[in-house]
Formats: sequence, C-alpha cells, structure tokens
Amino acid sequence: MKTEETYALETKNLIKVYQPPSGIRRALMRAPIQDKIRAVDNVNLQIKQGEIFGVLGPNGAGKTTLFKILTTLMRPTTGRAIVGGFDVVAEENKVKCLIGFVTGEERSFYWRLTGRQNLAFFAGLCNIRRSEIPERIDNVLQEVGLGKEANNMFYSFSSGMKQKLSIARALLTEPKVLFLDEPTRSVDVLAIAEIKQFIKRLASKNRQTVLLATHRLEEAEELCDRIAVMNKGRIIFCGTVDELRKALGSRERYEILAQDISHSRCFAIGEKYKLGNVETENPSENGLLKLSFTFTNGCNPLSGVLRDILTAGGTILSCNRSERSLEEMFVDLVKGDRIGS
Repeated sequence: MKTEETYALETKNLIKVYQPPSGIRRALMRAPIQDKIRAVDNVNLQIKQGEIFGVLGPNGAGKTTLFKILTTLMRPTTGRAIVGGFDVVAEENKVKCLIGFVTGEERSFYWRLTGRQNLAFFAGLCNIRRSEIPERIDNVLQEVGLGKEANNMFYSFSSGMKQKLSIARALLTEPKVLFLDEPTRSVDVLAIAEIKQFIKRLASKNRQTVLLATHRLEEAEELCDRIAVMNKGRIIFCGTVDELRKALGSRERYEILAQDISHSRCFAIGEKYKLGNVETENPSENGLLKLSFTFTNGCNPLSGVLRDILTAGGTILSCNRSERSLEEMFVDLVKGDRIGS
C-alpha cells in the first residue's frame, strides 16, 4: 500500500550482510573461511524530490550494493527502503515503474544493432506502447545528444556514446528517480563534461531525483545538492559540500625544512600541538629533514612549532605553506574513517 510520499527516497536502518560460502560450496570453491561482510551497515537517508544526491566512497565502500537494494536488484538483510512512497521489497513492481538505473559497466546492448534499434528493443521489454516508442526514442536521444549517431551500429560507438545510450535507455520509462552508478567511469574528458551538463539539466528541467554514486569528490562538488560519504558500509557524513569542508578542517599544509633534528623529536612536537597528518622525510643525505603537517580544530600553533624546533637544537632552513585540495583531504579522512567523529 502506498505510504505518504514525503521524500523521493528514504532508508531506515538498512543493512545488507553477505554470508560467506560454507560447507560443500566452500569446499568446491576452495574458499578460505571468512567472516560475514556488512556491505551496507545501518544506513539512514532521506532524499527530496528533484535533488541531485551524491553517494561517495572508495571502492568497496558499499555504494553499488546500496544502489542494488534501492533498485530492487537485491534484498536487504534487515531495515527498509522506500522509493517514491513504495517499499522496495513489499512493492517491488511499483518501485520498478518509478526508477531508471545506469551503471558504469554496461554490457547488455546488442553490438550488431544500431543505437536506435537497441532502444526500440528495450522499450518493448519495458511494455511501452508500440505507438509511443518512436517518439520516446527521439526524445531521449535528443536529451542525451545522440540524435545524429543513433543510426550507427553500437559496436562503432565510443565509450562516451555507449554511456549516453545507457542513460537514454534508462530515461525511456520517464523515471521519477534516476540512479547513476559511476556513469563517468572509463569515459573521456569531453564525454564527462557532456554527461555532467546533462545531469544538471535533468534535475533542473524535469525535476527528476538523481542519485549519483561516485568516488570523484570534484564531480560531486560540481553536481550535487547534498552528498553522503560511505566507508565500510556506513554513512560517515551526510550534508552539503560546504558542510563537508568544515568537517574536514583546515586546508592548509605546512612544510618545514630543518637541520640537526630527529624524526622522533618532530613527531613529539606534532603530538604536543596536535598536528594532523604529520610526515617526515630526508630529502638528501646532508642531515636535512622535511616536516609536513596540517592544523586541526582551527588552531594555528605555527610559532610554537618553530620555537620548539629551535629549542631542540634544530636549524630552520625554510617554511612553506600550501593548500591541500578537497580531494586530498577527503582521501586522508576516509582512510582514517574520521569524518563526523
């Protein structure tokens, strides 16, 4: 039964546990004994109609598993997912009528059919009325910018054209919620720019809700209204990119080139002032040591760091400041799983 539609998509304590092979199956596979894997771990999301929502995380974070649950391709172990007001398990067929799904590794097209013929075939599988199919195909081809190339054989398509055709196929059913699982993977720079423009236009023009899974932070920053960061199956941050910047802390990184000071003394200074991402290296064999670090909690104890190096008998040769990219900060924090902690 249709529930009150407050959000385009909502999950409640969603969990997916993969059971390792056991018994005869494990013996046949020669698989080692493994623990259960929580691919999706207690995920709670609320996504508004017309929102472009990004799901970020490294490979293996659980993004694809989450998308498979939300698109009814996989059942959750526990918890609920509601898309367009319908439960993905109890009302699976109703959910399927509302969604489109695009992956970054599409292999189901027929290589010896044209792009247009491929779309006509899949439109028939979607139970679209035969009289409506030509117009639907023309509309989606124009939407993704493939009108001229649509009559070429699929095997002649570039990677970018194949991905555009995949998006066009997902749009045939006029979905209310469109899932894009790393749509710019293995696509050239020009095609990436075109796909980004299309996603923006889709949300602003048609008010469609778009869920974008990606590991590219700059892509999410450009496209998404809000993002969720996944790591090891959990949501470790949810909010706008500006809010993520604040959660990540300072973007400043300092490099001090010193002489006559040890690695251990530098790390002790780092602990004293609670510096972040402390690294030391010897750039040459002349007793030089390079200390690099970031500041945390909005503090800037640079003068204290420099004073302690001098007090320890070191000689400071240079001190330089650089600005880390948002991508570098994101990688550092996901490795430590510290966002929002």
